[in-house]
Amino acid sequence: MDACINQLNAQMQQHQLPAIVDSFVRLTDAQQTLQLLHLYESAQRMSVKYAYLQNIASKILSQHVLPKELIANIQSLDKLSFFTPGLKFNNNFAQQNTQQQNVLHSLFSNCSGSNLPFNYVRSLMLFESNESLLQAVQQVDQNGLTAVASYIAKNPTEHNLPKHEFSALLALMEVEFKQTQGNINTASFLKALLTLCQASPTKSLSDYKILLSGAYLRCKTEQIDRYLAQHK
Repeated sequence: MDACINQLNAQMQQHQLPAIVDSFVRLTDAQQTLQLLHLYESAQRMSVKYAYLQNIASKILSQHVLPKELIANIQSLDKLSFFTPGLKFNNNFAQQNTQQQNVLHSLFSNCSGSNLPFNYVRSLMLFESNESLLQAVQQVDQNGLTAVASYIAKNPTEHNLPKHEFSALLALMEVEFKQTQGNINTASFLKALLTLCQASPTKSLSDYKILLSGAYLRCKTEQIDRYLAQHK
C-alpha cells in the first residue's frame, strides 16, 4: 500500500483530522488523488462510516484545491455525490486538468445509463448557491466542448433518457446558452460528433443522439443528418 495511504489510515485511527488536512498540501498531486479516492472507496465499503469519511474529504477540499488527477477519476454520480460538499469550496467545480476538463466534463463524458447525473447537477444549481458550478457548466475543454456537449458528442452510450433526466439535461443546455450568450463552438461539436459516429460499430448514431444534437445546436435534426452523411 502506498505510504501516503498508510499515513492517512494512521491519522484516521488516531482521529487526527487537523493533521490530515495540514499534511495534504505536502503531497504530490498523484498522492493527493490517492488519498481522496481511498476515502471514497472506504466509504463505499463501510456505509456506516460514509458521513465520517465524506467529512474528512470535505475538510481537505475546503482548505486545498482539487488535485488535477482526481478530475478524470470522477466518472460516476456516486463519486460526484461523495465529493460534492468539498467541491463547493476553492472554486473546485471549475478546476481544470491538463485537458482543460472539469469534473462535469469527466462525469458527463463517461456516465452510464444506470447512473445519470443531470437531475442531480440541476438540483445543485437550483438549491445551492455556487458560482463555480455555474462556471463549470460553461467551461470548454481543449477540444472546445462544454460538459453538456461532451455528453452528447463524446459519450458513446446510446440510450433514451428518463423524462426527469431529459428535462434536467435540457435545463442545463439552457443555463449554458444563457451564460455563453449562445456562443457555441459548433465546429468543435460537429467534429466530435462525427468522430463518435465513425467509431460506432454501425458507423451511425441513434435518432435519439441526433435529437439531442439538434436540441443543443438549436437546429433541425435534418441538418445534423446531412452533415454526418456528407463527411462519412
